[in-house]
Amino acid sequence: MSRLSVVLPAYNEELMVGKTCRVLHEVLAEAGISYELVLVDDGSKDHTWEEILKAGGKDSNILGVHFSRNFGKEAAVFAGMAQATGEVVAVMDCDLQHPAETLIEMYRKWEEGYEVIEGIKKSRGNESFLHKKCAGFFLWDYVQSNKSGHAKYL
Repeated sequence: MSRLSVVLPAYNEELMVGKTCRVLHEVLAEAGISYELVLVDDGSKDHTWEEILKAGGKDSNILGVHFSRNFGKEAAVFAGMAQATGEVVAVMDCDLQHPAETLIEMYRKWEEGYEVIEGIKKSRGNESFLHKKCAGFFLWDYVQSNKSGHAKYL
């Protein structure tokens, strides 16, 4: 079975790191999916990095990346993808706004042979048109420019 790397950019998420790691462990382990969690602290001003270290000390499937300052979500995603060792990579927010169970559905689609799997929110809330378009373009551009890389991206 191929290993799934889940990249989780985090900014001021000290209260969510432990819970997110527990939830993802439960969901992925129950599904029998080999995984690693790559948490990227994007220069948080709280104790996010300490929580990542604590989680990594309890679970060898957790890897942390620490930025000296806030470089932005896209930089955190790139850094996480660069550190990911799995054959397939997924990106999700550290605050669990995306249901963890969708990782299983997406991973199973990848096992069926799909090369690119994208989750789309049913509602993006009050985000501007430009923000919505940029969010989609970022991932599409990254995947298209890295198709020759070692991993597939969910």
